[in-house]
Amino acid sequence: MLFTILNKINFKGKLVVTNYKGKTFHFGNGSDLVKIRLTNKSIENKLFRNPSLYLGEGYMNKEIIIEEGTLDDFLKIITASYNDYMSNNFVFKMYESISTFFKSFQQINKLVRSKENVAHHYDIDEKMYKLFLDKDMQYSCAYFHNQNIGIDQAQFDKKKHIIEKLQIKEGMSVLDIGCGWGGMAIQIAKDTGARVKGITLSENQFATAKKRAHEEGLADKVTFALQDYRNEKDTYDRIVSVGMFEHVGVDYFPAFFSKTYEILKDTGVFLLHTIGQRTKPSATSPWIRKYIFPGGYIPSLSEVLKETEKQNIIVTDIEILRMHYAHTLDHWYKNTMQHKETIVKMFDEKFLRMWEFYLLISKYSFINMGNVVFQIQIAKNINNLPLTRNYIYN
Repeated sequence: MLFTILNKINFKGKLVVTNYKGKTFHFGNGSDLVKIRLTNKSIENKLFRNPSLYLGEGYMNKEIIIEEGTLDDFLKIITASYNDYMSNNFVFKMYESISTFFKSFQQINKLVRSKENVAHHYDIDEKMYKLFLDKDMQYSCAYFHNQNIGIDQAQFDKKKHIIEKLQIKEGMSVLDIGCGWGGMAIQIAKDTGARVKGITLSENQFATAKKRAHEEGLADKVTFALQDYRNEKDTYDRIVSVGMFEHVGVDYFPAFFSKTYEILKDTGVFLLHTIGQRTKPSATSPWIRKYIFPGGYIPSLSEVLKETEKQNIIVTDIEILRMHYAHTLDHWYKNTMQHKETIVKMFDEKFLRMWEFYLLISKYSFINMGNVVFQIQIAKNINNLPLTRNYIYN
């Protein structure tokens, strides 16, 4: 069944597949060439039913062996034909439709579960993140003025871009929801003299962020708390959230926007930076949900704006960053592969293969599968910001 479907797809590249019996099949055309081998009948059946889950698992478990070309080459060809595969495979199309219908049950992010979900990914050995992230440990989309700048500069520019959008002044109070290892909060305090509170559910990130603020001599300006945003009591002049909204879950959007608007002062501004879908809403990849981000969800813009409209929240600006995250992930992947021997020693080869697949399938989700980044600016009052966008770039 798998090879019958593959024959119907116009692959943008040459794909040569050898099945578990040793029979070879040729698909597609173009200059890119990838040869893979499937080691057993089970993986062939699984790929027919649900490649969204079993492509990654098959690579992790060495049931899919790449004999010529690279994983990057393979996923480039496969993701470019994703929609074609779905339209030709009724079983997979039906699975995706059912999964989308029941997506709310895949995102149970109540207070206790949210902390568990965060720990699954962010509380692995911090040395791992230091190997592939920039020096400031920004684990979110960077901002590339051009493709030739390095990841350190692009992450610094991302922080500056967001700070300019927020129009932060000295003495203001700022809340950073999902503060990570503290880089954004510390940059805000350095650049503006504002008082910043960063909150996270990751114990590792919390400990590192506190230590960094002390080492930078900013403990009087920047504080951190191991806290859920739903438990915040104070009000703020500015709120920023970068790369956290993907962990909220669609059923919790009303509570998220209600809470952030409630704690935003009348003169306040909120900047939400999140991965989003430029297509209609769909379910999270089952492989990502199982191995990388349990409880995670990438929203469509319609889902976000539906909630802001309901609550009469003032959206003042939306910027869509298209290829920036693809470039970011490419840097992370290259850094990871430079340290692959170290990572295997820290974990094992299966973990490395999982991480490779995670970074590359994420990269191609922005190139071929409709992912983008939304920067959504919200204000409590329609006159809280200048009339045009010029202030961002001056």
